[in-house]
Amino acid sequence: LWVTVRVRDDMVVQEPGFVRGYAYLFLTQVMSRLLPFVVNIMVARRLTPEEYGVPTVHFQLISTIILTCREGFRRALMRDAGSGTADSDVTDASQEAAGWLVIPIGAALSAGVPCAVLRLGGLEMDNPYAQAVASYGFSAFLELLAEPFYIRAQRRSRFRLRFVTETVATVLRSLVTFYFVNFTERHVSLGFAFGQLAYGVTIVICYAIAQLDFACIGCALFLGKTKVKWGGTLRLVQTFSTQALLKLFLAEGEKGVLLMVGNADSQGVYGLVSSLGSLFVRIVLQPFEEIAFVAFSKKNDSQTTKRKKIENEVKVFATLMRVSGMLGLLVAVHGPLYSEPAIRLLYGKRWADTKDVTKSLGAFSVMVLILALNGTSEAYAHAVMEPNELNGSNVALLSTSLLNIIMSIYLQPRVGPTGLIISNSISMCLRFAYTMSFVVNERLRGCKLTMATFFPHHVVCLAFIGSFVTTTVTSKLDMWTHILAGFVSVSGILMSILFYERNTLTNIVELKTRRKMD
Repeated sequence: LWVTVRVRDDMVVQEPGFVRGYAYLFLTQVMSRLLPFVVNIMVARRLTPEEYGVPTVHFQLISTIILTCREGFRRALMRDAGSGTADSDVTDASQEAAGWLVIPIGAALSAGVPCAVLRLGGLEMDNPYAQAVASYGFSAFLELLAEPFYIRAQRRSRFRLRFVTETVATVLRSLVTFYFVNFTERHVSLGFAFGQLAYGVTIVICYAIAQLDFACIGCALFLGKTKVKWGGTLRLVQTFSTQALLKLFLAEGEKGVLLMVGNADSQGVYGLVSSLGSLFVRIVLQPFEEIAFVAFSKKNDSQTTKRKKIENEVKVFATLMRVSGMLGLLVAVHGPLYSEPAIRLLYGKRWADTKDVTKSLGAFSVMVLILALNGTSEAYAHAVMEPNELNGSNVALLSTSLLNIIMSIYLQPRVGPTGLIISNSISMCLRFAYTMSFVVNERLRGCKLTMATFFPHHVVCLAFIGSFVTTTVTSKLDMWTHILAGFVSVSGILMSILFYERNTLTNIVELKTRRKMD
């Protein structure tokens, strides 16, 4: 279950294989996403769409803006891991130390963003909403305090530490949120804020305790007792930080539009749809993206080694894209037909009868397919792009971000929350087209790679078509018959994948026993 990777002639380290690493990341996402989702269902049942929209849209947007500053550090420092240069020990130490630089940046944002929100809203600290905003800012700072430890753990493939830490923190957050919302007289927003504070405290404590020696390095760095050779690390951090800001505009821009031109009910509807719709993406697809980025991030010096690596990349990239595509299709084919039963069973009749909920969730389900393909392709491209190519990618990302915001402003007042999903889907398609153009025409030019390699076996395609036709017919019948038909149809698809995509599944399993591409 472990892959031995030779970094230098006199040094051998072990890294978890693809399957084991994916398993830890999958379990981490299950605990960090599924448990809060269950708690949110129980909480949403007793809240109005207006009340539910505050923590799921307002506060989430505040946290996302603050925490975006860490994304550039994560990508840059993970990409440089294991470069295999002659001074790899020094380089590794400097790259891990660079993670501490996120703290002063995070401190400024954690104080500045909540203050700006309170000032613009003319709120005093005796207002429960203002108290919740301040709490979310402080909890975000606590998460950023843990960021250097997180980066170090990820660089060393300590996925189990991440799983344990995030599981404990998520359980505590869910319990605290549920208690304060359901069993106290405090304002709903404060219940969510207290839960987020519990999460931040737990994250920083668990990561720090597991890596106390690294805390001493951080203190020495800030006190000026340690000198670090940054090399090109900071420039790469800057490039990926710019990319993270652009992704913030693209991913969260529609929420800003919703706050400006949408009413409270629309905000609640979008918050619920986004929470439910992104559950599959975060739990199942995101681990694929993270593992793909790590697998393709190792640098190579010689042209011979680079050529060998690219040949391996072709096979692995095609495999991951095919698996991501099939997973995305499962949601895209069945999501629109099962949106209404899902809302009714999970959130109750009041939410099921709310305007635009079912239609918006169905649109989000279709977008999952685009998210699946774009996520895997971008993880690969950003792991192998040269700095100038990354800058070009950032320009394309800026263009799609602006387009997304413009379309959202136009569509939201006309078609409601569904308009935000439509504009996001169009922007995501443009990003995917740009990334695939780079992969096919630049990175993998001359390799045997055609679009057909990304499509599943024709029998699997027929299984998807048959499932769509069957569930479309049963959607006119009673709900439980429709659900049973969906269960049988999905089982048939999975069986066809098992039999006719055996080579693809074998390639995934084999990744755990292969050396990291070198």
